[in-house]
Amino acid sequence: MTIKAAEIMEKLKDKMAEYEAIASSDSSVNLDDIYNRIITEVLGLERYAQAEVQMLRDQMAQMQVSTVEQIAQLKVEVASREVEA
Repeated sequence: MTIKAAEIMEKLKDKMAEYEAIASSDSSVNLDDIYNRIITEVLGLERYAQAEVQMLRDQMAQMQVSTVEQIAQLKVEVASREVEA
């Protein structure tokens, strides 16, 4: 881990501690909103947006792999049924 990354992680931990204290006394606080707010505060809006875009790209890639696997499995099942018939 680089020094810069370590500094960012430390800032994220500090902010998280601050917001957890708030959340413990206010049940209306949404944790997802807190995480997004912390990341935006520490990284800045531009870097947060880039991280969000990368996360979405990763999710899309996972969905593609899953879809390809499901299609392959269906092909095997169809071939198996054709052999049985």
